[in-house]
Amino acid sequence: TVVSCGLLCSVGLALDPAPAPGASRTHRRAALACAALLLLPLAVSFSRGAWIATAVAACALLLLSGVRRALAVLAVIAAATVVLAGASGSGTQLLQERLASITQVESAPDQSVTDRYTMWSAAALMWRQSPLTGVGLKGFPDHRDANSSLALSSGSDTAGAGAAFKRQPLLSPHNMYLLVLSEQGLLGVVTLVGGWAALLVAGVRRLRLTRRQGAPMDCALIANGLLIWLLVDFFYGDIGGPSTAVTALVLGLAAWWALATHRAARP
Repeated sequence: TVVSCGLLCSVGLALDPAPAPGASRTHRRAALACAALLLLPLAVSFSRGAWIATAVAACALLLLSGVRRALAVLAVIAAATVVLAGASGSGTQLLQERLASITQVESAPDQSVTDRYTMWSAAALMWRQSPLTGVGLKGFPDHRDANSSLALSSGSDTAGAGAAFKRQPLLSPHNMYLLVLSEQGLLGVVTLVGGWAALLVAGVRRLRLTRRQGAPMDCALIANGLLIWLLVDFFYGDIGGPSTAVTALVLGLAAWWALATHRAARP
């Protein structure tokens, strides 16, 4: 989560068509260099949801900033992809297996993919039982086993990065939208997702208005890019753990850009 946010911030700074006073090509090149360097830790994070969300958000930033100014970033990303794909060693093989598992839904999926889709189905069954209000806040763990098939494992094995082996219980469907739908029903999901959609629409509208006026865009690309990343990542994860603080900062930045009073010129 943190690496993805840093990468998108770097891309947003590099693509800003109307940089702040005092910004130079050196700053843009430094931002591009940071984005390129962050591709490696993003790759070895083995987070498939982060990979997908970062790719979608980066493409959205390219479209919002204009194609011409995006050519340099596309070249850097293409070069980094070729280097990673052409590298040799067990690490590359692990990355390829992880990427391949994204599409292995029906044919020989790994246990994590099986658990993910089984919990998604369980969340959908919970919602059908209480369509309007759901099963209640924090109610997913209590209703999980009654709505899951035998394919669901009892937990996820985690280890590494200085942490000892631990069996992590599966207490959520790892999908923010399905989590809210199952626990809070249509009332909760429409309210929450509707609020996020309003922020995104207002943020993009203000970005386009600022571009037409030729004014500095402040954090326009960054705020919209991070919000898009978050909304896409929520298809593969939900809130919880230390990354919750980063999630709050992303939503706060997006709300500030979308709702703050627009000023055409800086003092």
